[in-house]
Amino acid sequence: MADALSPFDLHSHTLYSKDGMMKPSSLFKWMARRGLTGVAVTEHERPSFTKPVHIHGRFIINACEFKTSDYGELIGLFVSEAVPSSSFEHTAEKIHEQSGITVLPHPRDPVRRYAALRRGLPDALISKHVDLVEGINSRCVLPIFNTWAQELASKLNKPMTAGSDSHSFLELGHAKTWLRDIESPSDIYEELAAGRTRITGHISFPLWQLPTNVWQRVRRLAR
Repeated sequence: MADALSPFDLHSHTLYSKDGMMKPSSLFKWMARRGLTGVAVTEHERPSFTKPVHIHGRFIINACEFKTSDYGELIGLFVSEAVPSSSFEHTAEKIHEQSGITVLPHPRDPVRRYAALRRGLPDALISKHVDLVEGINSRCVLPIFNTWAQELASKLNKPMTAGSDSHSFLELGHAKTWLRDIESPSDIYEELAAGRTRITGHISFPLWQLPTNVWQRVRRLAR
């Protein structure tokens, strides 16, 4: 990669997600260790950051992974407010009303209950409401699921993102979205909005998901 390209992990979760284990305060430490310029913290249900954070050339992007009432999940980047559970179309509209950017996560993963494939999301809605398609998600069990996602993006002429979908530091940075000439949060927004992305990444070791699955159940029992 050229020096002007910067790597971002555009799908991650912290303790503020029901199954996340990372402390938000540790994100900059792990970004430095993994050579990341930035991460999008895509909490479930509501964003834990309400605006971008920029410290010493590294960035946290405020974001959220919303569960829609009909066609599965949809990520909003640069959102500051929760969106009450509603249809895919309405959720996308609410994200855009916040000047957010919509990303369709793990769209061709048949294992996930709330993936677009399992929920039968029509291509027409993707074309109309989705800005970028997640072409690499490191929590997909098989690489072919990401290949199918990239084929979907190509068919619909959508630019792609990549994200580790990390729920712990073990997974962070396993997938990267590369953006050019980044010096400020507005640069990140402009490059993503224009679809000027490159993606790289690999599948995380499946057993690394086990601690977060156990953690989710422990937190549920503790309520």
